[in-house]
Amino acid sequence: MQKILDKLNKVPVLFKVIGLVVVILGILAYYQFGKWSEISAKVASLQEERSRLERQFEDRQRVADDLSTFQENTRRLEEDLRVALRQLPREREIPQLLRDIYTLGNQSGITFRSFEPGNPQTRNLYSELPLRLQITGGYHEVAVFFDRVGKMNRIVNISNIELGGASTPAARGDREVLNVNATATTFMFTGGQ
Repeated sequence: MQKILDKLNKVPVLFKVIGLVVVILGILAYYQFGKWSEISAKVASLQEERSRLERQFEDRQRVADDLSTFQENTRRLEEDLRVALRQLPREREIPQLLRDIYTLGNQSGITFRSFEPGNPQTRNLYSELPLRLQITGGYHEVAVFFDRVGKMNRIVNISNIELGGASTPAARGDREVLNVNATATTFMFTGGQ
């Protein structure tokens, strides 16, 4: 070992400095091209992951901020659905419909001669449920009855109206009594079933 040190002492200082610089540059090159590039790649990967997580957080924060609006819209849509199902129920509810129409007729001052359900007709998303009516009453009473039926919570259309004079006059003062044949059609939501 002493021989090596003696030989190094004989080397001029300039060569010693150049040798030291070469060794330092070699170490730096090793870290630059070896370890440093691995570290740079890892840092770049972590920065991308951080950016992705920040975007994901912002998206989820936006959803969380909109949650109350979404819940309010859902509540409003559910209420609209309840209203729509009252107008266009999922079930026939014919007995209640018959009672409601009969009550409206009595309140309007008309007399029912016939009151018979027809055959349901299925459409794409709903079914039509016709009800054949034969009623007797004054013009004003019939008009009031049709108006009240039109204002029911449930959708009921009056169609195929046939007006005629009563074959037997009724004791209604001076007013003309009409025989009316009509179809009251209500609807039932089937949802395409």
